Amino acid sequence: MRHWRDAAVASARLVSERPELWLPGALAWVSSVGWIPFVVAVMRPPTVAELTFLGARIVTSGSWPWNGVLIAAAAAAVVLLAFVLVAAANAVLIGQVDGRRPTLDDVRRTLGINLVAAAPAGLATVVVLLAVAAVAPAEFNAPEPAGGPILRTIADVAPYLVLLLLTSVAGGALAAVAGRISVRDRSGTLSSLRSAAARTLTVSPTIHAALTVLAQVIFLGFAAVLLGVLWAPIGVQLGFGEIEVATGLLLVGFVAIWLCLVLAGGALHAWAAATWSRLLATDAPGRT
Repeated sequence: MRHWRDAAVASARLVSERPELWLPGALAWVSSVGWIPFVVAVMRPPTVAELTFLGARIVTSGSWPWNGVLIAAAAAAVVLLAFVLVAAANAVLIGQVDGRRPTLDDVRRTLGINLVAAAPAGLATVVVLLAVAAVAPAEFNAPEPAGGPILRTIADVAPYLVLLLLTSVAGGALAAVAGRISVRDRSGTLSSLRSAAARTLTVSPTIHAALTVLAQVIFLGFAAVLLGVLWAPIGVQLGFGEIEVATGLLLVGFVAIWLCLVLAGGALHAWAAATWSRLLATDAPGRT
């Protein structure tokens, strides 16, 4: 625990003194989980009727199942783009923290590690989607004695959602360690992952992985609540089709605060990345 605390404090000092680390951190943060508070605050969740109509329209369309394949391909392209942006941002962060110039080879190595480490979470996502496809039609067409079809569907697939959460957290920690090993030692993807698996299971990396996830969840919740409160009056005015000077000023303030939150999320991501680098630099089996 003391080992992690010393590394975390030193990394926090480093990030506070070097704001240039916040920008690549912000790119990695907003490309991975940082978009969630904005979407939660701004977008209106679809109703049960809208979801039912959308699903029926997709399935009964004359282009089925190719329209479903197209939707899946578009989603896969967006996810792949996010992986590329996160890999590039993390490669820049690793280079800046280690005091060297990042290269395209660093980006390639980081991207390869991220894709392999995310494979279990990807399989878990497929399992969740298949489970939803299996239970959602019955829940949406069934009477509603308690709760709604959305909540009942979530409850039905809850074990698979837990599996997705665990594989995502484990894959993220493994990628963070393996990416640094691969960039630093110029080692291959599989050898870096094997070495990372052994190091991640030690005390300090495990503590850092758990506390990083906790800090991210807390900050995401704070950002979602803050943006939701700020967007509420703007959404009402835009819903009435009224765009006045006051509404415009509120919108400008909303964007400014959103950008500040993005930078804050970038600083948090940069702190996590710097701490990983320090833990690996001073890694010693059995040390806590």
